[in-house]
Amino acid sequence: MWIKTALGVLTPAIVWAASWPASVGVYHWGGQPQRAVSQGVQQITDLGGRAARIVLSPLYSADYGSGGCYANFSLTTIAQDPDVKRALDNPNVDVFMLTAYDGVSFSDCIHHNYLSPSFYTPANTAAVIQEYSDFTLYLYRVCQHSHKRFIISNWESDNDVYCGNAYGYATNPVAREACNAEYPSRYVGNASPEESLKGLKMWFDARELGIIDGRNRAAAQGLGGMRVFHAPEVSMVHALHDAGFHSVLYDVAPGVIFDYISYSAYESIDQAEPDTALVADLNIIQDVVGSSSIIVGEVGFSRSVWGADEAVSRTDRVVRAAVSWGVSYVFLWNLYDQDQVNTFGMVDASGELTPLGFLYSGANATTLH
Repeated sequence: MWIKTALGVLTPAIVWAASWPASVGVYHWGGQPQRAVSQGVQQITDLGGRAARIVLSPLYSADYGSGGCYANFSLTTIAQDPDVKRALDNPNVDVFMLTAYDGVSFSDCIHHNYLSPSFYTPANTAAVIQEYSDFTLYLYRVCQHSHKRFIISNWESDNDVYCGNAYGYATNPVAREACNAEYPSRYVGNASPEESLKGLKMWFDARELGIIDGRNRAAAQGLGGMRVFHAPEVSMVHALHDAGFHSVLYDVAPGVIFDYISYSAYESIDQAEPDTALVADLNIIQDVVGSSSIIVGEVGFSRSVWGADEAVSRTDRVVRAAVSWGVSYVFLWNLYDQDQVNTFGMVDASGELTPLGFLYSGANATTLH
């Protein structure tokens, strides 16, 4: 239900006595109309947010503007782009989660070389490690007088490996056959998802080595502490594993060194009781990877699917369940609506706050600066 205040502003009829913690952040990735990354980050802080998730990849210009593939991309180069630098310098953001793709393994914005085992020659592996090392050192240097933290992650590993639709691969024979048929052309010669999972692990290992090396270089320059972290993201807990297919959670993550594991949680939250399902699946993830350092990297409910009231109610339920469980961070999808169908946003295409926007700003009212 929605009520109108004396000022004529629609606000959810939910009691805000218990505010969300500052660890509840917002994902800013695209949306309509497209906004600069710094503009989105500023809007997150205007709503009271202290944690933001953004994307840094060779597709940056397409994600946050009107351009194509970013020429001569590296993570350190894009971090120095004036717009990205304004975003990362925002004094009201304590934590940035970065969905990051390096220029070594994704330079053409098309071929996901980071998933190909054959890509990892000694020279290419060293170059990937070097890019993450340089990026880590850069973040230590430019933020040495702040308390900012950076978490390097990726987008939904299971979906990345299974033709963008891991759930469909596991549950729909037609979708599975179509993915298998196009696999070698779509995945740089990989014959199967199993090969891509091998490549994914090699990528995670190289990223971790680069981050560790960057930390060591920073410490050698007197820039100690823990500022940059690694959080591989999984997106399937049940469907693949239960159907007898390999998954990132069960077959990759246990063999990877990480600081956090991120879970894009739609498989859980689309259930009838989203909070109960999420807690159960967080317990499974903890048991499988042997760590409680879990981030809920993405949760959201489209108004066009659930309706405004239900989207607000379910969001509040899953956030409170995740926080009560003890996750390190939660990131809400998305800051802006994608289109008329994908209406997950806190802000709609006309620039007005949506019910989710009111929910977030209201739950963070005590943290506004």
